[in-house]
Amino acid sequence: MVHLESLEVDLNELSAIDAAAAARRARANPVGFRTPLADAWDQLSVRTGLPALEFYEMDAAYDAAADLEESEAQRFAQRFAAVAGQLRGLFPEVDAFRAQHSVALDAALALRDAVPELIRTATTTLKEAGLALAAGSAAGMEDPSARTAHARASTDLGAARAAADERRWVEAHAAATRARGDAGTALELASTLEARGAQVRNGFLSVRTRCDALRNQQGRLDDAMSQLRRRYTLPTWRHVEDAPAVVTASLRRVEDDLVALDRLLAARPLVVPDAADLLAAVRTSVTEADRRLRAAVDLLAHLDEVSRNPDQTLADLQRRLVDTRRFVAGRSAQEATRMSPTLDKLAARAESLRSAIGEDRPDWGAVLAEKESIEAAIDAMIRNARNG
Repeated sequence: MVHLESLEVDLNELSAIDAAAAARRARANPVGFRTPLADAWDQLSVRTGLPALEFYEMDAAYDAAADLEESEAQRFAQRFAAVAGQLRGLFPEVDAFRAQHSVALDAALALRDAVPELIRTATTTLKEAGLALAAGSAAGMEDPSARTAHARASTDLGAARAAADERRWVEAHAAATRARGDAGTALELASTLEARGAQVRNGFLSVRTRCDALRNQQGRLDDAMSQLRRRYTLPTWRHVEDAPAVVTASLRRVEDDLVALDRLLAARPLVVPDAADLLAAVRTSVTEADRRLRAAVDLLAHLDEVSRNPDQTLADLQRRLVDTRRFVAGRSAQEATRMSPTLDKLAARAESLRSAIGEDRPDWGAVLAEKESIEAAIDAMIRNARNG
């Protein structure tokens, strides 16, 4: 009887865990939520419960110390024997039930058994995160998101402990899992506070140096734009026409942001994420200004190279085509057949480029764009062949 009762208690709890877990997955109200395991156990538990209830009723009515009449004692003995027989007969059914639903029962058991370790890990991690936050605060650094994660973890850990004490295992497992995750986040953020703060300080010095260098190069940009306007047609350099305005606006924004960043770095505590975000914005602005400046300066250099020595440009392009023909010839016959028409078209475009260069007033912008387009097509064809 004791063994069967122990099995019933365990199966009651595991079937309840299975139903509660399924309800959580379905985002449904767990009250009254049913699963095949819960339904099957309800049916079997009714059959095991009736003889168990009869056993307890007889046990309460029977007084072993009383001097019973023989007929009364025989009646008790017969009823106890009958109930015992029923209980023994139910054991194979309970074992068969456990085997039939072993997957769901094992999953419920694993969930229940995981809760103590989840709570222990979350508790340890949360304590470490608290110490790391205290150390960061003592060093004059703060991360609000770390404190928020720490607070969430503390709340969920309390909920997990309360649910575990009341044997609400699914709720305890979910709360402990959240607590462990948030505690880990808080620990990671807090333990890297000083390193991240140092990165921001070093980044501030680096980006300020880049900004100074870029400001010194603005003269090159102004000179490049002047020469582009005087020596080449508008369509050639229209795409870089706004470079001076963009660079000037970007540098003005960078200077304002550097002042704000310097103010953040001087504050106590230093809110590291805010400083890191502002530093990232400054870097983006400097990178964009540098890209636009270089685009204009490089365009002038490329145009000058093509216009001063067009024969060399054609010779370089012809050499690329010859090398590409050798590459194609070294491929399989099927592949060479497939690639040859494309290569022939590129060679024809190169000849047309020769005609464009020979005109009285060549459009050097169009010449440069076509040259780079042909070279890009050659590179793509070779790359595709090698990757294929």
